[in-house]
Amino acid sequence: QASKAAASLGGKVVETAAMFTKEAANLILMMFVTIYAVFFFLVDGKDIMKKVFYYSPLETADENMLVDRFMAVSKATLKTCFLLGVLQGGLNGIAFAVAGIPSSLFWATCMAVLSVIPGIGAALVYVPASIVLIVQGQAVTGLVLLGFCGLVVGSLDNVLRPKLVGRDTRLPQLAVLVGTLGGIALFGMIGILLGPIVAALWLVLIELYGHTFRQELPPVGK
Repeated sequence: QASKAAASLGGKVVETAAMFTKEAANLILMMFVTIYAVFFFLVDGKDIMKKVFYYSPLETADENMLVDRFMAVSKATLKTCFLLGVLQGGLNGIAFAVAGIPSSLFWATCMAVLSVIPGIGAALVYVPASIVLIVQGQAVTGLVLLGFCGLVVGSLDNVLRPKLVGRDTRLPQLAVLVGTLGGIALFGMIGILLGPIVAALWLVLIELYGHTFRQELPPVGK
């Protein structure tokens, strides 16, 4: 039984390491693309926007509304990612310190950074730490640590992200949640940023359509 348990644990470790390697490579690639895109838009952004607006059929006021909403959602999403990373890393670090794990500040910083990776970010740290505690005979401490970090702290992203982004951008919380989850499913980690932006722009386009064709559209409920 001990050999089977060791083999199973080894398989889980290998699987987790492979998943971490894949996500880390994806994160590095997306960071490189994002940095390159930001540099590109900082240099030529004004010319690009002029060309886009030149071919756009929208009125200038409508174009400005789209740009303003894009900037607002981008800033709110980035700020929320930073705040949630600090909050999750801090709470998990406190849990590590209470559990008696050394270098809890270091691990808190690691989990704050890894929290950018949806689903498995901070788990790459607290799951192995919990397993080590259980193997060392501290089963209760390990299970409590796993439950607190996974269920309590891990749920903060789903609960707070829609509220924080929605508050700063006046977007419905459901639109933020669906946009974020859909963005992650379609684009991977960068979907955390792109998802709410696409949802916001879609809602603005619907609003502009209703305003532009308000004379032709039938009254609501008719």
